[in-house]
Amino acid sequence: MLRKRLAIKEFFVKDFCNRDEATAHVTVGTVGKKALVEKLKKKFLDEAKSLCKLQHPGIVSVSDVFEENGTAYYVMDYIDGLSLGDLLKKQGPLSESVAVGYIRQVCDALKYVHGCHRLHLDIKPGNIMTDSTGTAILIDFGASKQYDEIDGENTSTLMGHTPGYAPLEQMGNDVVKFHPCTDIYALGATLYKLLTGETPLNATRRASGEKLAPLPSELSSSTCAAVLSAMNLVKNERPQTI
Repeated sequence: MLRKRLAIKEFFVKDFCNRDEATAHVTVGTVGKKALVEKLKKKFLDEAKSLCKLQHPGIVSVSDVFEENGTAYYVMDYIDGLSLGDLLKKQGPLSESVAVGYIRQVCDALKYVHGCHRLHLDIKPGNIMTDSTGTAILIDFGASKQYDEIDGENTSTLMGHTPGYAPLEQMGNDVVKFHPCTDIYALGATLYKLLTGETPLNATRRASGEKLAPLPSELSSSTCAAVLSAMNLVKNERPQTI
C-alpha cells in the first residue's frame, strides 16, 4: 500500500522443506528433520533481528521480520542495480581504479560490521550490490556470525563457504573465534576476481601447492601487494584489521 519496492528473504531449506503449490504453505518433508529445521529457523529469525540493528549506508537495511505460511521472512531494502558479479559478466574485468574504489567502500562497511563483533563470512562479487549512484552495498548475511568476547560465536545460520573466496580456516569450519582476517581473505579474493575476471583458486588447492594465476602486469605494486597479503593462506600473516 505504500508503493515501496522491498526485497523479502524467505526461510526455506530446499533439502528438507516442501511447498503447497495452492497455498504456498511450507512444511517439513520428514518428521526426523523437524527439530533441525526449527533450530535453523530460530537462527534465521535471530539473525534478522540482529541485522535490524546494523545501520550503515554500505549494508543492506533490514526493516521487518515476520512468520507466515509456516515459515519465516525478513524484509530488506530493494537495491535497484547490479551485483559486482553481474557487472563482471556484463563488461569483464574492471579497471584498477574502479575495482579499488568499490573495495574501499566495502572496507568501510566491514569496518563497521567488525566493530559490532560480527563476521560476514560470504564476501564475494555476487554479494556486493551497486546502485545508480555507484555506491557499493554489502548484502546476504546468511552465513554471518555474531561473537562475544568470552565464549566466541553465539549466533550463526547455516555455515557455508564459497570456494575461491573462503580461507582454509573457514573451509574447515574453524571460525569459532572472532578473527576479521577471515573476511579479509574473501575481500582480497573479491578484488582479485574484479581485476582478473577469474575466480581465484580455492584455498585447499593452493595449500596443496597449486599457484594462483598472476595478477595483470599493469597493476600497481601496492594493489598487487594488498591482494596477495589479504589472501595469505596463514591467517596470522594476513592483515588483522580492515
